[in-house]
Amino acid sequence: MQKTRAIWLLDSGIGGLTIARAIRHRLPGLSQHYIADSAAFPYGNLDAEALIARVCDLITRAVATRPVDAVVIACNTASTVVLPALRARLSIPVVGVVPAIRPAATASRSGVIGVLATPGTVKSAHVATLIERFAGHCRVVTVGAPNLATLAEQYWRSNTLDGDALAAELSPLHDPEWRSLDQLVLGCTHYPLLREPIQAQLGGHVQLIDSGDAVARRLEVVLGDSSLTQGDSSAGRFHVTGALPVEAGFEARVRAEGFGEIVTCAHDPGVPLFVR
Repeated sequence: MQKTRAIWLLDSGIGGLTIARAIRHRLPGLSQHYIADSAAFPYGNLDAEALIARVCDLITRAVATRPVDAVVIACNTASTVVLPALRARLSIPVVGVVPAIRPAATASRSGVIGVLATPGTVKSAHVATLIERFAGHCRVVTVGAPNLATLAEQYWRSNTLDGDALAAELSPLHDPEWRSLDQLVLGCTHYPLLREPIQAQLGGHVQLIDSGDAVARRLEVVLGDSSLTQGDSSAGRFHVTGALPVEAGFEARVRAEGFGEIVTCAHDPGVPLFVR
């Protein structure tokens, strides 16, 4: 029998589901197992050393418990600091998320682009390097949105949104200095969950660009298995650190994302992953 190809994905919450969707669209034959590390949400509150230690511990225990073919760090904040250390710990490929600055700069007609991300991500040397390397010919506004990931979590869980709070997060983009903005990079995997509300506030002249398809294409190259473009990946497990959310409909929403089972997992270093 042919071995089922599988991956682990990890994010601090449900934002990585936007990456999982893109992977499922491109590689429906790939089984996905997901860790929503809700006990540490948001990752931006952890310093780099703590974040590296936590993600490396969670993923190495996950891979030991359920071996897979690759790991996807479906979080921009974690990807900016964790990848080298995690790759040193694992013998399988590790794919991270890169803000889509290059395609935004290439597509811009006005030469004005924006990068919307968490405060930690927009301040990172990684983003500065991407801007210098690929968007040197553009004017770039970077916006560190401290509460947008939380708004996205709430929106996905309950389909409710505080429009004033969203407007406050996006307010720097409405400055007259940036009226020619025509490309906006969604630099956090949570943000595509708010694509329609963000688009409504900014207007149709601004194109929103995320990294989901780029991650899926990279994973396709890494795995090198054309058979994964066919099939059904709904058998994967969705893991939550800490207590399972109590919102009505949470389980149905997760299953609608393509996961067959929802379980909790231990998040203490050195403890077996122990799915119960």
